[in-house]
Formats: sequence, structure tokens, C-alpha cells
Amino acid sequence: MAITPDDRLLFATMTGYGYITSWRLDGNVLSIAKDPACPKVPGDGTVRGIGGIVGSGPNDIWLTPNGAYLYQIYGNASKLVGYAVQSNGSLDEVTARAFRTTARRGLTGF
Repeated sequence: MAITPDDRLLFATMTGYGYITSWRLDGNVLSIAKDPACPKVPGDGTVRGIGGIVGSGPNDIWLTPNGAYLYQIYGNASKLVGYAVQSNGSLDEVTARAFRTTARRGLTGF
């Protein structure tokens, strides 16, 4: 999960489905902003989630300190995707990179 610096949006990977959902925080009330917040990333067929759905394995998420961009690793798609965060909770893909998943990898940022 990742929360924007203004504590208004929360992003969570929906591992069994292969996408990200956004939630709106209003005080102590949590509601869905966008589900899904971005298009589903297809997996490579090696992992199946809920109901046998082929998953891309979103497993690590990082939000830039200013809350403008969110990065997601899709391990079972061998892909890192960068999204621009929109005020309504949607995510617009701005970059993507393929990578080999021969070892455990994670995201870290400053």
C-alpha cells in the first residue's frame, strides 16, 4: 500500500487480480476512489489468482515523496510500470520497463 503525502488517497495492489485499486481517505472514512485505478497488466501465465485468473503478481509499490508518481512491480509480467497519479484516484501509465525476474526485487525510493 501507498498513501499520498496529503493523506487523501491510498493505493493498494490487488494481487489476485493484477491491478491497483485506489481508495479515498476523508477523515476516518475510507471509500473506493477507482477500482481498478489502472488497466490490468497481463501476466505470463505462471501465476493464477482468485478463481484461476492469470495474474501479473503486483507485489511492490512505491509513491514518490511529492505524490505525483507511483511505481509498481508486476513480477509475473516481468515489468515495472510508472504511473502519474490523478486527483480522482486514477493512474495514467507514463513509463514501463521490462526486466528479468530471476531474483527477488523490490522498490525503494527517496
